[in-house]
Amino acid sequence: MKKNIIATALLAVLGQTVPAYATNWLELENNEKPGAKAVNLWGFIQPQFVVNRGGPVEGIKTPPQLSQYNGQTPLFNLVGPDFSHKDQLQIFRARPGVRGVIPGTEEKFNYFVLAELGNNGLTEVWDGRTFKYHPVLTDATLTYNTSITRIRAGLGRLPMGEEAMLGEPAMDYVNLTNVSDQLLNERFVTRYYSGREEVPMLGVPMSQTTNNGTPVGVGCTTPGGHCVGATLNGSVGAFRDFGLEAYDWFNRGNWEYSYALMLSDGNGIDYNNNNNYDVTGRLQASYIFGGSGPKRQDASVYVWHQGGQRGYMGQDYSRIREGVGAKYLHNNVRVGSEYIRAKGMIYYGVVAPFNDIGGTSFQPVDQMALNSSNKADGYYLDLGWMFMPKWEAEMRYDTLDKLTNSAYDERKTSTMTYGLQYFYSTAMRFVVDFEVRQQSVANPSAWTTAAQHTQLTDASIIAGSVGNRLDVQLTYAF
Repeated sequence: MKKNIIATALLAVLGQTVPAYATNWLELENNEKPGAKAVNLWGFIQPQFVVNRGGPVEGIKTPPQLSQYNGQTPLFNLVGPDFSHKDQLQIFRARPGVRGVIPGTEEKFNYFVLAELGNNGLTEVWDGRTFKYHPVLTDATLTYNTSITRIRAGLGRLPMGEEAMLGEPAMDYVNLTNVSDQLLNERFVTRYYSGREEVPMLGVPMSQTTNNGTPVGVGCTTPGGHCVGATLNGSVGAFRDFGLEAYDWFNRGNWEYSYALMLSDGNGIDYNNNNNYDVTGRLQASYIFGGSGPKRQDASVYVWHQGGQRGYMGQDYSRIREGVGAKYLHNNVRVGSEYIRAKGMIYYGVVAPFNDIGGTSFQPVDQMALNSSNKADGYYLDLGWMFMPKWEAEMRYDTLDKLTNSAYDERKTSTMTYGLQYFYSTAMRFVVDFEVRQQSVANPSAWTTAAQHTQLTDASIIAGSVGNRLDVQLTYAF
């Protein structure tokens, strides 16, 4: 089992006709089967069409700096990464790669390289004024296979949650769950000076502060009267990092046990000079009903934990992520669920959540909750059924409860996704998803002052404008 690896795992994943991919992804990525080539060119492309049903916000009355956004469409009703249209056709992912064994090493060394050329949060980066396109490497690893363990070095996946481990072309849905995307798909922020007023936060301390620690919008006293806000810095993390990982798996009858432990620098795919390190570990136990590789049918349970720190404005803040989950695939039925929680540094989002209209309106700022007391959690439940040889129906519910430690700032997001997949050929697959989305202020009555009441009322109006979404995606392997 240890060396029964499919070198062209991507093509095998796309070509299989079981309802999902209940497998151990540590086995399929960054490993090669015996006799594999030195150079194996491969890749995939994912064009998609997105239709947002949600429209502009109406009804904000105060304060004037925010009410100017009446008639504007919030970011969550627009198509990323540039958020300029409600409906859009785009090449979402386009990833060419090369993998293989290094000649003359008795197949003890293998490598894995993958680039991203598509239009997404990896390649479209905000520079403070506009989005700029730049292709990136998502993976560049070298693996050494010893008789004791496997050691992987370079830029690669972190051993975290199931969606973080899952190869993108094998995703059963177009979009990630809220909990995986917002808590695990890390965003990085950097401070900048603004000459305009920004929304003051009334609850937990955010990164939107002046140099002397005064909340933005409350007596800015920095040179020239400018406040300090935050903006995104570089690409999203994409569940990847630079580091060193030890991992392996072994079998006892029908049972398979796997582990992974990774030391990484906490910078995602970019080098942001974090000056800290993360430690991430995952354990998994699987009962194998039959099959192998991506066609394997099994029942698995897993647990994982990540701990580290991030620096911001000269200070380090704790960042902890952890989760537990289970998955089942047998006889054309798929069931999966995972619970994830976060503590410490948590990305809150863009406040106010609009494209900047300038003038005297609030300037949208990316806010990051900093304190170690911050908490967030969420879960998802996924069901799938292959009712015909090439057709699969599925349904997924996911929810995220962010900043549960602060009544003022706590926000809830949930999505019910109804999906249909059609496996056209061994290299081509279609996915259609319809998402019923909801957002809410968790504690609308958690106010004691008029200013607090205004903030929660405005937040409720904005959250209530979220609309449903239709996604159509083609995955093609080459």
